[in-house]
Order: sequence, then structure tokens, then C-alpha cells
Amino acid sequence: MRTQILTLITALTCCSPAWADLLLIVNSSNPITRLERKQVVDIFMGRATAFPNQKPVHTFDVTGSNNLRAIFYKSLTGKNEAQVDAYWATLVFAGRMSPPEKLPNEAAVLRAVKENPAAIGYVTHQTLPAGVKIVMELPTSE
Repeated sequence: MRTQILTLITALTCCSPAWADLLLIVNSSNPITRLERKQVVDIFMGRATAFPNQKPVHTFDVTGSNNLRAIFYKSLTGKNEAQVDAYWATLVFAGRMSPPEKLPNEAAVLRAVKENPAAIGYVTHQTLPAGVKIVMELPTSE
């Protein structure tokens, strides 16, 4: 019995997905305090060009080698990066929207959000600098 319990504990700690959060952040002067998942999907997929308070929004994506952009979109929308890129290509070709601005890393996103009251971006769970605040935590399985 003891062996079975130890095996179960080991299986749960070693083999279960490690849930981490991505943090959706905005400038600390932004009056928005919380966003719902659907609102974030609408903002990052170009269906909404403003925050719920009708103030314009400027989105930032993280590119680079850490695969954060792919994890973000898969967790948020269930779409892989190629599907998201194809979606945006259609909108851009039709002249309807521009995709989120791509920045090379999380530090650049933190700087951009800190400097722009209209900005929204995402970073991994971490200690945030002054000038930004969390409006949503997005669980991931990566």
C-alpha cells in the first residue's frame, strides 16, 4: 500500500502538467483593473481596437526563441502560431487590421507597456516593475 501511495505521489508530481501563468499587463495609469478571457481574445485577435472603457489599445507580442508567443496564443485561443499568423495575414491582406506589434523579448514588452498608457502585453509570471499592472492571469500548460 505504501509503495502504491508513493508511486501515485511521484506520478502526480513528475508527470502532471506544470501549470504556470502568463500575466497580461497594462500601464499602471490605465483605469482597467481586470479583463475577462473573451475581452483579451478580442483585443489580441483584432476584434476589439479599444479597452472596455473605449480607450484605444496597442497590443504587443513577444517574439524570440523562448516560444512564448506560441504558448500565449495556444493557451488563449487554442490556435497554434501558424493558425494565428494565417488569421492575421487574411486581415492584413484585406486591409482591415494590423497585428500586435512584435517585440524581441519580455523586457522590451515591459518597457513598452510602462511607457504607453494604451499598451497591453504578456509576460511570464515574474516580479513586475513599477509602471505596469496585471489585468489577467492566463494559465498555461507549458
